[in-house]
Amino acid sequence: MSDFPNITSRVERITPDIAKSMLERIIGSAKLDHASVQAFQRDMHDGRWILNGSPIVLSSDGQVLDGRARLNACARSNAPFDTLVIQGVDIKAFETIDSIRKRTLADVLSMRKEKHGRALGAALKIVWTYNWGGAPGTSKGPTPTTLLSVLEEHPEIRDSVKPALRAMPLMPHGCGIALHYLTSAVDSVRADQFLAQIQDPITDAPDDPIVQLREILQTTRGQGGARKQTYILAVSIKALNAFLAGRTIKLLRFSPDRESFPRIVNSSDWGPLSRAIAPQKLEAAPLNAHRIKIKALMIGPEMADKLLADRGPNRAVSSAVIAKYARDIEAGRWQLNGQTIKIDSDGRLLDGQHRLEAVKKAMKAIPAIVVEGLPTDVINSLDIGRKRSMNDVLREHGETNTITLASALRWLWMIRTGVVLAANSSPSIGELLELLEAVPEIRNSLRNVAAIHEIMGNGIAAALHCTFAEKDADLADVFFARLIDGVNLAEHSPIRHLRERLIKTRASRRVRLAEAERVALSIKAWNAFRNDRPLQLLLWRNRGVAREGLPSPL
Repeated sequence: MSDFPNITSRVERITPDIAKSMLERIIGSAKLDHASVQAFQRDMHDGRWILNGSPIVLSSDGQVLDGRARLNACARSNAPFDTLVIQGVDIKAFETIDSIRKRTLADVLSMRKEKHGRALGAALKIVWTYNWGGAPGTSKGPTPTTLLSVLEEHPEIRDSVKPALRAMPLMPHGCGIALHYLTSAVDSVRADQFLAQIQDPITDAPDDPIVQLREILQTTRGQGGARKQTYILAVSIKALNAFLAGRTIKLLRFSPDRESFPRIVNSSDWGPLSRAIAPQKLEAAPLNAHRIKIKALMIGPEMADKLLADRGPNRAVSSAVIAKYARDIEAGRWQLNGQTIKIDSDGRLLDGQHRLEAVKKAMKAIPAIVVEGLPTDVINSLDIGRKRSMNDVLREHGETNTITLASALRWLWMIRTGVVLAANSSPSIGELLELLEAVPEIRNSLRNVAAIHEIMGNGIAAALHCTFAEKDADLADVFFARLIDGVNLAEHSPIRHLRERLIKTRASRRVRLAEAERVALSIKAWNAFRNDRPLQLLLWRNRGVAREGLPSPL
């Protein structure tokens, strides 16, 4: 660690007593991610936890900057775990910890060259939750390590990947895989028939369960999110049970407030995966700390290029993430925060490719901690858990209404940088904190639009109010006051047109208004209002030959 003498490192076996002692010196007030704690707790208890180079990060006086979920899991599981400990990190770097892009199970499966990895990952989470009596989509599943070990012991779940394709695109592939696998334990032939008929029905009878399910799937198609997944699976299981029993259905529906999540009939033992859920507790393996080498150093473009030349299994790079990191590096916001670049025992890069690509893009060196000598299979356990959000950072800075403030800052940054229409463009935590310091008026904008939530998101509204207020503060207040209450608006008032459009799309289940379109229409209405110009029609063309760019506020 010669480049940074204040930074020390060690590999340590953390016992429950040590974990409890460390937890008394936690920095930060972010909400504990209980789902991650429970997942880590299972891995520690079942002996699946491995030393993967992700550190517990301490300040010079021993305050814990990162590792809270792992320490809580250790204390609760009453099982020790091996970890890298980095000490001496500046407390000022705390807010940048966990800003690194997290890996998903789908990332890990893709790196393992698993066919249909994203869908298979979704199916594994669904099946796991179903086994524990939960409603899929309503809680966080176990760690990728847990699900991968189950997949390796019971590869037959892959046999459901191809049959599930028959129900696409109406049924999401991950839902189809899980449903086919669970149903195959009851009747594999009927499982095939059920999914095939979702795409190619053999009847059009209105009381047929598959006909009714198809109608629901067509209505919900393209509407993502965990709630929609829960609903799709619930009505699918109801339709499946009727199909297996040869029954008709008068009305297929699911009301989560009044019903428990349905179960597949005759599925007390729903497949081989159920017998792999509770492995016997394993004894902790001997600590092989001597194989791990740790060093803190400055990494410039040339060294980054060398490290990137020999990559181990890794996910596809994200140009948006690289650009975000590069902006922080160029602006001098990048800090040594204890998060590591990981290299396996064969010298291949396992973790850190986005940071290294950003170094090349920015053409500037960054301080980093490099861990060498890791087993290649630790890739399955890297970067899992909850990422610290801007909401967490704002709360730790003493701000209030932090969820909405974080949203407002993000939208204000997007409007100012002209990337509202750009796909996958997002600011770093450092950029948003600098923006808050430069534009503290955003807090006042939040108060001015507090009552707008019925027709527009408060975050977007606050960002727009702040933007308009920079042009004319009094007029911006009037604009949003009338947008909220609708009082004394003439027939051709730009505010009236915008208000009616927002109310209509908010109330409709079929007509959706993209967030970028809300911004564009709001700016158009503001420009007309400021120029005292009535509107016959409020329209923003974002398609075709007459496509418009995002308007600039006047």
